[in-house]
Amino acid sequence: MNLHEFKETLSKLIGSYDTFILTTHENSDGDGVGAEYALYLYLEIFGKNIRMINNDKPSSQCEFLHIGNKVHTQIDTLDKNAIVFMLDFNEINRIGKRLVPLLTSGNQIVRIDHHKKPEAILNCISYIDDTASSTCELVFNIIEDDLPHFPEDVQKKIALALYSGIIFDTNNFANKNVSPRTFEVCAHLNAYGADNHLAYKKFFENRKTKELQLLGLTLSSIEEFHNGKVVMYSTTQKMLQDSGLPLEVTEGFSKDVKPTNGREVVVYIRETGKDIYRVSLRSSRRNVQKIAEYFDGGGHVLASGFCAKMKLVDLKSKLLSLLK
Repeated sequence: MNLHEFKETLSKLIGSYDTFILTTHENSDGDGVGAEYALYLYLEIFGKNIRMINNDKPSSQCEFLHIGNKVHTQIDTLDKNAIVFMLDFNEINRIGKRLVPLLTSGNQIVRIDHHKKPEAILNCISYIDDTASSTCELVFNIIEDDLPHFPEDVQKKIALALYSGIIFDTNNFANKNVSPRTFEVCAHLNAYGADNHLAYKKFFENRKTKELQLLGLTLSSIEEFHNGKVVMYSTTQKMLQDSGLPLEVTEGFSKDVKPTNGREVVVYIRETGKDIYRVSLRSSRRNVQKIAEYFDGGGHVLASGFCAKMKLVDLKSKLLSLLK
């Protein structure tokens, strides 16, 4: 469905329904949360009953958006006459097992996403553009015509949420998914009051001393394979326990080692429980999306991720075999 058709359909849904549920993928990030909050504020203007239900609370990186108390992590009652937005993911299992009923209850689903290979989902209308920098960029496309008519304080909150999501997913405009349209959108958001300095500081310059020490331990685990073309490093449960820090502070660690200077693929592994790992894959040219999909994960060609339950030695061995 193209943008014009999607906007027309969405307008009809807003006119016909009173209850809207917003959700993003498990291990939510700045793009998913930013898109959620922007749509929450947008629908609020129309007097709708809105709930944000995620697998987990937003990370500490997103605290400056002040939405933590609005995000629920449990399904209490499921309205059978609601519109469910799935934002920044395109496969049902990416929502997290506990929340799958949100997307299989028979309600109308509205999917907004920028990832490749969307899953076919019953009763779902989609606005998907895998050339876009982020889901937040797509949300701006959807609400762009309405935004000038909103109160200034709402404009400013929406602008900050969307701008923050865009810089998060583009690594502050450093990634290849940035286009002229991305900069155009951000110029508009800045004009609406998005504080670009605040967003940058919160996402890229906000580590405390203990977090830097944990990062140092993590980086000290770096190993090279395949003649230096593949690099792996990890944060273990012992490191977290010794530091006294929660797992969520490691969210940005995957961006601290770049696939440059002969490194083609960078693998960052986080131990989330006994023999349970969350893996981030970043590449300069190799298609790491296929590798993530092997483990039932996904993402983009040059940046993907997945979760796995196996011994670490077996996980590394399998990854190295796939990365030959």
